[in-house]
Parts: sequence; structure tokens; C-alpha cells
Amino acid sequence: MKFLHLADIHLGMENYGRINPVTGLHTRLEDFIKCFSFAIDLALEERVDLVIFAGDAYKDSNPNPTHQREFAQQIYRLSKAGIPVVMINGNHDNPVSFGKATALDIFSILKVPGVRVITKPELLTLETKSGPVQVLGLPWPTKNLFLVPEEYRNFTEEEITEEIQKRVKAKIIASTHLVKPNIPAILAAHLTVAEATYAGSERTALLGRDPVFPTSLLARQEFAYVALGHIHKFQELNPSAHPPVVYSGSIERINFGEEKEDKGVCLVNIEKGKASYEFIPLPARKFITIEATISEGQDPTTTLLQEIEKYDLSEAVVRVFYNMSAEREDLLDFKKINSALKKAFLVTTIAQKSKPVERIKRVEVSEDLGMLEAMDRYIQGNPELVPLAVELKDYAQRLERELKEREG
Repeated sequence: MKFLHLADIHLGMENYGRINPVTGLHTRLEDFIKCFSFAIDLALEERVDLVIFAGDAYKDSNPNPTHQREFAQQIYRLSKAGIPVVMINGNHDNPVSFGKATALDIFSILKVPGVRVITKPELLTLETKSGPVQVLGLPWPTKNLFLVPEEYRNFTEEEITEEIQKRVKAKIIASTHLVKPNIPAILAAHLTVAEATYAGSERTALLGRDPVFPTSLLARQEFAYVALGHIHKFQELNPSAHPPVVYSGSIERINFGEEKEDKGVCLVNIEKGKASYEFIPLPARKFITIEATISEGQDPTTTLLQEIEKYDLSEAVVRVFYNMSAEREDLLDFKKINSALKKAFLVTTIAQKSKPVERIKRVEVSEDLGMLEAMDRYIQGNPELVPLAVELKDYAQRLERELKEREG
């Protein structure tokens, strides 16, 4: 059995680009579509038995019609070819408000042939051209998915997270007892795994109190392969052991924090209950940072041009930093420098490299927090507000009540 594992498409990320006058689309949207289309081409060419998408289709849970159209076109190609698709609900696919539809629900409502959307933990048995396969799907673990409001009303944020972690663990263990040993089984999940290494763009972002799970919980012998989404860096967390526990990573670079990371998908083979896989790179746009230190005895323009010449800038998003004394910056010939950069797709910066500023560690406010929880977390990150905490929360509760009365 052969299947494609991909995740974190994030259609709608439209930074570092411009509107294409020919298509009317943002060029960065076209980049993401190009990589997504390449992945679907691969699935069709390899005649895979199954495609597993491990979450985060869009930038957020309210994609515009254009983003929905582009995503649906690729999924429809698989449906038309008779290739089953399992899509796991990711944190970016989740609505902020409880009860609202996820970004992926439309595929279930329309009953697109061969497409299954998992918005709550579920063990599926699917028929493929190579025989049946079991997929245990675990969407992003929100408190509303695993708890009811009456249970967590008096919980602290830490207690809510701990309870979610306990219940997800119990769900995984209970589900493994339902796995039929004679049918290949895959765990597909959108989760944070404790041993994961974050992508460059994610290293500066705090995960706050998101639930975190150990690799050992996922690497259970009942599964042939564990297909993960959420972390943008491709990596295997259970190397040289059974089963492979793999983040396929995001399909395109989000920003310069990911410039040195390959973007791709995983082509997985299962034979006799064991899985092997190959990471297939996608044609993601290059991001290049050029840095030059210019000493007093060097000509600033010549030195910078020599550094630029070392790189293939064709169709790349580029930024240039130089280190030199401020009084010599007037010697830089920006006309020549811009000419040397003309092959780049986009030049974002040509500037003196500033010294890093020591920042106060901020507290993360995640999308699925309640109003009071979000306010608590915000106050924690702003010490000057702590003396006003009771008063601020009181006013916030009044506003929330007024809003509900108006809506009701």
C-alpha cells in the first residue's frame, strides 16, 4: 500500500509578493498553489492508494472564496481519480467561536466522493485499490472537543491543558484496542509533540499552554505509520524504530525563518505492517539572506557586490544586510546594488544590520481560549496591569453579558 502524507498548506499567506496582473491572484498565493498542485500531481503519478492531509488547509478558519476554490480544485482532482482522502482538522481550520463550522466542514456537507473530514477523534476503515486501511484521526485538541463547559468552568488554564492531555492519551490507548491486527493502521494527527524541533519561523513563537504529547504515546506498535501536522519543519521523531513518527512539514516557506528548510511531502509505503517513506521536496520559492561585514579598508559597494555575486538570486525573495560604520554609508552606490539584485523575485530590505533587541518574553493568547482566560494570559504578559486585574475582568464580564443580551 502506498499513500501520500502532507500537511500545513496555509493557503492565504500572502506576504512577500504582489498581485499578478495576468491572473489577478497574489503571487505568494500562486506559490502555495504551485506546491500544492505539485503534491497532487505526485499522488496521481504514483497512483497512491490514499492521501492523508494532516491539517491546516488555510491561513485561518475564514478562507475567502478564492482560497476555497483553489483548495477544492486540488482535492477534487483526487476525488475524480478515485483516490480516498482523509483530512484532519488543524488549529488554523478551527473557528474561534464554539459551534461554528470548521474550514473543512464543507467537504462533509457536500459529500465529496472519497473525501473524509475528521473533526473529532475517529477510527475509520477505508477501502482502497490495494485493500482496506485503518486511519485513527486526531484533530487539533481543543477544550471544547474533549471537555464540556461545566467541567472546566473552575479550572485554571494549566488544569485544562492537563485534562486535555489525559483525555487524548486515554482516547489513543482505547482506540488501539479497536485496531484490527490484520489490516494496516495509520495514526493521523494535528498535534504538538514534545520532542519536535520547530521550524525557524516557529522558534520565536511561544506555544503557550497548548497540549503537548510525548512521541512514546504516538509510536504504538498497532500503527504502521504516524502522519503528523502542525510543526512546519520536516522531521522524524522515532528514527530507526517502528513505527515512523513523521511531521511532513509545511509545503511552502512562510518567511525568512524557514529559508534554510526544505519543503515537501512524504510518500509512504506499507508492506507487511511496516512502513518506509521518502521525503519529496516541493518547488518552494527560495528565500535568501545576504550579509556582508565591510571593514574600514574596503570599498563598501565593491564588497557588497562581491557578496551578492555568490548567490543565485533568480526568482528568490531576498534581503541584504551590511555591517559598517554609519559615517561610511554614503559611499554605497545603491543604483549598482539594485542592478546586481535585479534577478531576484523581490528584494525586501537593503539595510544596516541592527543589533538584536532583547525582548520581554510575551505570553501566547491562542484562538480557542475563552474571554477570561485570554484576559488572564494577557495580564500575565503585562505586569503593569496586574494590580488592575480584578477590575479589568469585572468590566470584561459586564461587556460580555451585554453582548449576549443583544445577540439573544
